[in-house]
Amino acid sequence: MSDEKIKRQMSESQISLREELMGRLSIEGFGLKKREISVMTRMSADIVEIIDALVELEIFRSRSEAVAAFVEKVISARRQLFERIREQAIEIRRKREKAKMLAIRAIQQSQLEAGGTDGDSAIDEE
Repeated sequence: MSDEKIKRQMSESQISLREELMGRLSIEGFGLKKREISVMTRMSADIVEIIDALVELEIFRSRSEAVAAFVEKVISARRQLFERIREQAIEIRRKREKAKMLAIRAIQQSQLEAGGTDGDSAIDEE
């Protein structure tokens, strides 16, 4: 393959990548949604370099916007799966709270049975 053909293919792939990033992400509204919650994260240097390159090319206005767009894209691509995960997390949270309440009642009941009705707990004595 000639050098000219390789350069043309590289140039075409760079253009298509830029069009894909700018087109798909902006068309679908990624990076344009109202964001109300800030999330801090640590990332590897090589990933940050790529994100910085996208910001430098003005594909995104900031690192934050780029990361948010990619996270939204990944979750949106598997929305049903992530909705099921969210629902299961809510159910786990409910069960955890119910288990805590049962544990508190059991501890209170054992304290009453042990004669700790004066406010002192058997746990405090240990």
